[in-house]
Amino acid sequence: MSDFFAGLWSALLRVQIIDGPVPVVAYALAAVGLAVTLLWRPTRRSLLGALLGAVAGVLVAVGLWAVCIRWLNLFGVGLGLAIYALLAATLAGAGVAVAALFRRGKPRGVQARRSYPDASPEADARPGRAARGGDLTRRVVAAVTVVAVMAAGTLAINAVFGLNRTLGNLLNIVVEDPLALPEASASDTSAEDAAAQRLWSTWTAPADMPTKGTTGTVAIPNTASGFNARNAGVYLPPAALTASPPKLPVVLMMMGHPGNPDPGPIGQVMDAYAANHNGLAPIVVVVDQVGVDVQDTGCVDSPLGKVRTYLLDDVVPWMRSNLNVLSDPRFWTIAGYSSGGQCAISLGAEHPEVFRGVVSVSGEEFPGSTNPDATLKQLFGGDAALFEQAKPLTILAHTHLPDSTAVFTAAKDDPVFLAVARKLAAAAEKAGMASYLRELPKGGHTGPGFYGGLFAGFAVMYPVWGLSEPGKEAVPAYTVS
Repeated sequence: MSDFFAGLWSALLRVQIIDGPVPVVAYALAAVGLAVTLLWRPTRRSLLGALLGAVAGVLVAVGLWAVCIRWLNLFGVGLGLAIYALLAATLAGAGVAVAALFRRGKPRGVQARRSYPDASPEADARPGRAARGGDLTRRVVAAVTVVAVMAAGTLAINAVFGLNRTLGNLLNIVVEDPLALPEASASDTSAEDAAAQRLWSTWTAPADMPTKGTTGTVAIPNTASGFNARNAGVYLPPAALTASPPKLPVVLMMMGHPGNPDPGPIGQVMDAYAANHNGLAPIVVVVDQVGVDVQDTGCVDSPLGKVRTYLLDDVVPWMRSNLNVLSDPRFWTIAGYSSGGQCAISLGAEHPEVFRGVVSVSGEEFPGSTNPDATLKQLFGGDAALFEQAKPLTILAHTHLPDSTAVFTAAKDDPVFLAVARKLAAAAEKAGMASYLRELPKGGHTGPGFYGGLFAGFAVMYPVWGLSEPGKEAVPAYTVS
């Protein structure tokens, strides 16, 4: 029985919540519920209550915006008008349903008794009981509507962000999906590294090669660090799934905070490029730098955990031992989104012997940039000098990286992170890196900005990896957002 419930829970966590029937059903239930609560024997008093409930919901939304965005700055950036409008609409709808839940009215039996004083008590009791039964039904419908409206609003806001594809993603739960990894080739690595620069022209895709890659989860031992991370996600491109796969470049990817090591989103982007390049794409490892407690670790060793040790001394050796990837650091790229973008440029600039490529998508300027005071205390024990040393701009100012490539992306409607991308791109260029800045027309700090940034970053990196013609940015077969 326990296996049955475990399987049921796993299936529930895999349910798609951006596309498919679930959001449609949720929206429909919320709309029908609101219509029923409003039209259930409406009176002037009930409609006034609904209006006041809606106004109260909007005021709560404004209060949340004032406290969380303007005062506490919990996200380090505005969330956009679409998010605010959906929040206000959700809480207004919930307010309407709550007003119906607590709506009070005189039973019709009592009204009938007052209108017909000669009526018997027995005659009055029957309609009174019916009215009370109707009130109970109305309240049940109103209670269900509150839940439906809140669920629909949550799904709608999540869809605007566009990053949490499943219920498990939304709840920050990694669903295990063990992936069988092809054995790493034991051939001459130096010869393969040299040949990899021409892989775009020498690789011939076999007829039975899959049209898309595959994803799954792997457990990476934390022997050196002891950091309590969730299972990592891995993407294998079509070329890696053939009978005689070539050694491929590799990308170490980190999402933001809160975030999930879900390989699905970046896998969609890689599939789009692979479809236009004979199935060639890097192998991707999406690692969990925020850990099971989902904390903004800044990718440093701190009281929250030895995250930098985990990434460099646990994850990287595991990748070398378990993945069929090229060994030369020219073919190793570290990438990240939001706080993960800060991690990427920091580690890429500090360790060119491991990573010669960096892709920072809407990356933060420094660890814990949304709350520097708390970060100084929590991650660096109040040591301002240590905090300064961990900032990417400081790292770049004290290094020279003529053999590295970095791409920084941000959307024009994400002004805070666009300014950061401009700063970091300029600093990377001064450090000798081949630095590229890609300003997206739109996308905000949400899904479109994430996907657009990955597409822009990998367009630059594909010829660097030898997966497309040198001197020209790669073009995907299609785009996703």
